Amino acid sequence: MTTSALEELEEKYSEIVEMMPDIFDSHKFILALAENHQRLYVQALSEYAEHDQPFMSVHSQIGKRLKKRIDLVKHIDNVPSKNIFGYDSEAAVWKKVKKQIPMP
Repeated sequence: MTTSALEELEEKYSEIVEMMPDIFDSHKFILALAENHQRLYVQALSEYAEHDQPFMSVHSQIGKRLKKRIDLVKHIDNVPSKNIFGYDSEAAVWKKVKKQIPMP
């Protein structure tokens, strides 16, 4: 089975969340993901090139996958934020989930 670029990008979420402040929005997460994993990001866009809005499609998929990562983040709000094109749009706000240290 072939792994999609989005699946490969999702494998990088933990690394990117670690770099983010305790509270951050989806737009900042996507920019950090794209900057740190440019080849995979461009590959994901290429896989959605036939869509009318490949950036919006990929970014939506990134957000949906992040929401499922309850081991990393908790969705706390939605706020206006500048998207990758500099336009105001709504973005999810995330709070890092603190890792529990097991007691000996």
